Amino acid sequence: MRLLVIAISVLGLAAFAFLGVRFWQYSRLWPKPSAEIVQLTPEKRLLLQRLRAETKFQPNDYPPLGYTGAETREDEARATAAVNQAIDAILAQANESLRAEVPIALIEKAMREVATLATEDRDRTQGYLLEIWYILGFKGPTGLFAYGSAYPKLDGFGEPLPPGWIAPDKPRPIGDPVGHSRQKA
Repeated sequence: MRLLVIAISVLGLAAFAFLGVRFWQYSRLWPKPSAEIVQLTPEKRLLLQRLRAETKFQPNDYPPLGYTGAETREDEARATAAVNQAIDAILAQANESLRAEVPIALIEKAMREVATLATEDRDRTQGYLLEIWYILGFKGPTGLFAYGSAYPKLDGFGEPLPPGWIAPDKPRPIGDPVGHSRQKA
């Protein structure tokens, strides 16, 4: 009987250690969130307002994967509201200095709002939220996303470029309903 108790204890400890290692490996997929502070300039506000006014979740051919459009009108409205609420909250900031924790919390909230949408719609929402991140001028990671090899990060940046962007300071043509990338020649 005592041998059985020891065997069960050893198996329990081994399972606990295995799960601990797996959790540690899983948690390392997400980088530590940025602690940067950026200035919310009039130029950045204007670009955010243009993004806010844009008709979102339309089909486009932005690299790396393109997008076929929202699955349903209801999904489009829900995802658009999530992105626009994040933009509105940032634009409501009276202070010119913006700590990374503010947009990170807004991005996290927006992603929770679209958690039950189709994968492609969630991914496009993430693309819009990364546009906000880049428009604001952050370089570090949000700490909220893990990426595969299709989404390379530029040196010195913690997030891959948003869909259609060709450089951190060269966004896609915001407001372009067709979604033709400037990368095409």
